[in-house]
Parts: sequence; structure tokens; C-alpha cells
Amino acid sequence: MTLPRVPSRMHPESFFHVALKVPDLDAAEAFYREHFGAEVIERGDAADGEGATAVTHVAMQVADKRLYCFDRAPYEAAGHVEDLPVGFLHFGFVVEDVAAASEELAADGVAFVMEPTDFSDLRIAFVRDPAGNIVELIEHR
Repeated sequence: MTLPRVPSRMHPESFFHVALKVPDLDAAEAFYREHFGAEVIERGDAADGEGATAVTHVAMQVADKRLYCFDRAPYEAAGHVEDLPVGFLHFGFVVEDVAAASEELAADGVAFVMEPTDFSDLRIAFVRDPAGNIVELIEHR
């Protein structure tokens, strides 16, 4: 059975990344580098940020997608959610305009974890799908 496509004004440009919360960033980096050919593209330290940017992380390119490993999620660091367990955090879609996409989703009653926020050279927002999974909207500025 094929479900009909529901029209939407928001169309993601691409699937960008998956984010994981890991207990040991060095072990995660070594695993993905050794077994999946990951290339480190960025490392960050919680001491260099505040709020949502106060996270220690490593960003890796694996094939054509990014994998972000965090000590805690940005929305955890900002106090928008309680402490989350180790494991899957969220996946991210690139959109043209985070504010417009957020307005559309809010009008449809979608629950936000974190309203649109500037995050370095990005504008991001986090929403929950019906099962409670977190989805990130990303606008490259």
C-alpha cells in the first residue's frame, strides 16, 4: 500500500547528518576512522562555548554524510531537555529558511525542542516527530 504524498511548503534540500551522544569521544572517533574511513572535519570543546554551544564534539565525514559525536546534545546543554541517554540524538535536514520552515511546522502543531537559534554560521531549530525522535532543521548562512 502506497500512501499519497502530503503537500508541504517546506522541502528539505538534503539529508545532512546524524548525531550521537557517546561516553568517549576519542573511542568513537577511532572506531569510525578505523572501520568506516571517517575523516575528522572539526573538533570542539565545551569550554569554548556557552548554552547550546557548550558541548564537546567531533564532526566526521563518513562517505557523503556527516556524523557528529557529542558528549551531550546542544539542546541538553541549553537546558531545553533533561539529560539524554547515550545513543542516537537526532538527524538533520538542510532547509533554505529555518524561520519559514519553523513557522510552517508550528502552524501544523509540531512540537519544538529548540526554537530557531543562531549556532555559529548556522541557523538551527529542533522539532520532535510523532514518535518523539528529534529532527534538526539547518540553514547555512
